[in-house]
Amino acid sequence: MPFIEPLITKLESIGTLSAKDRNLLDSLPIVSRRLTPQEYLLHQGDRPTNSAVVLEGVMARFQELPDGDRQVVSFHLRGDAPDLHTLFINRMDHSLVAITDCLVGLIAHTELRHIMPASPSLTALLWRVTLIDAAVFRQWIANNGRRGALAGTAHLLCELIVRARAIGDLTTDEAWRMPFTQQQLGDALGLSLVHTNRTLKTLREANAAVIDRGYLRVLDWEKLQQLAGFDPTYLHLKHEN
Repeated sequence: MPFIEPLITKLESIGTLSAKDRNLLDSLPIVSRRLTPQEYLLHQGDRPTNSAVVLEGVMARFQELPDGDRQVVSFHLRGDAPDLHTLFINRMDHSLVAITDCLVGLIAHTELRHIMPASPSLTALLWRVTLIDAAVFRQWIANNGRRGALAGTAHLLCELIVRARAIGDLTTDEAWRMPFTQQQLGDALGLSLVHTNRTLKTLREANAAVIDRGYLRVLDWEKLQQLAGFDPTYLHLKHEN
């Protein structure tokens, strides 16, 4: 599979690429790098000269605190470009780490800056990626600050299912292979391991969603959406708008 295809799939889920745009993306030199679980791609404070695309696996973005604790602030699936903003903000104020075995494609900032003047539409679409990231952050703030454990967990599970569906990563029975431990899920929601376990049990008993043998399965989409108060508009997917 050409390295650029996951990024093209992601971009086409949120906008339209012309033939010229696809050719420009195809022309980008990409250096691949494999990461093992818990291996850092970038540390808080780094000054990257490349932007990464997740080609395989799942990554997390997190904020490191002075006491060594950390808060997960987003998960990144295949096709995501989690540090695209480093084209314009040259110092990392958070870290990026692999959750699973990952393959990432590194694209030099100089190469991205070279193709952007050739296509204002592609430039706008890349900017749209970073704006959608910001929209996700706002929802995660609400998850941790106001929604409460049950609604916040349900909201995150809804988001992951919708995002995975948009890039074709669900199984034939609409399940998603969920690579997180309950501890990592709790880190994203600001919950203890015990509270995370209790919340997932509540969702299972409500026949809304279950994580079984590493797969996230939605048992009743309408019920899960209702518990979450989930509206996918903030993901700005073409089929949702």
